[in-house]
Amino acid sequence: MPENKDIASEFLICDSRNIKLPINAANWLSFDERARLAGIAHQQQARLFLLGRYLLRRLAGRRLGIPGQQLEIRVDQKGKPALVNQPLFFNLSHSGPYLALALDTRADLGVDVETRRLNNVQAHRLARRYLHPDEQRWLLAQADPAQAFIRLWTAKESLVKAQGSGIAGSLAGFSWHPDSVHTRLGQQSYRLYQWPLPSAWLSLAVAGEQGPAPQLIKLTDYPDWLEITGPQPYLAINP
Repeated sequence: MPENKDIASEFLICDSRNIKLPINAANWLSFDERARLAGIAHQQQARLFLLGRYLLRRLAGRRLGIPGQQLEIRVDQKGKPALVNQPLFFNLSHSGPYLALALDTRADLGVDVETRRLNNVQAHRLARRYLHPDEQRWLLAQADPAQAFIRLWTAKESLVKAQGSGIAGSLAGFSWHPDSVHTRLGQQSYRLYQWPLPSAWLSLAVAGEQGPAPQLIKLTDYPDWLEITGPQPYLAINP
């Protein structure tokens, strides 16, 4: 039976270095996913892809009350994956060892995690290229422009991922005021949530002006799915 019927949005953040996948994890993937996995040459990227799709199928199957292996995932022309003929939205992101996954039963959403390290010169150069003029002015006033840029970047990338519009050429076309919970992209309003991690930023954008706060999925609640071999990121959920 489906679980958590009263919860709209759920998300997880995990450190793949401290996770041991079951030996049959690849069996949960579709034929196309296994072919894609075989084509990923970088070992860490391949492992993150496998971990993400395995957890997606596990969690989506739990929410929908059907075997995860039966779910069909299709990628649209702009590269955004979605479940076929199922009332569940999802989005994935990974950077460094971190993997983020978000699910929602009511609205589209986007998630982004970023571990990239910049210096202040790099941050301002990228800001001039990718950020709205209002955001560039805000960045100039920050004590740590490099960290502030990553915060802005993850927020805006989560928004365009939620919309499915793609990153190229779109980030500078709209502005987000840091610390604002709500923003608009085109005709759609979004709620934006952010969390700092020890060496990263995590942002989650959910379509709609109002809705319940997202709930954190703890992998330790599902010990039969995989083996947790070390610490995992802790987030204080204070909407």
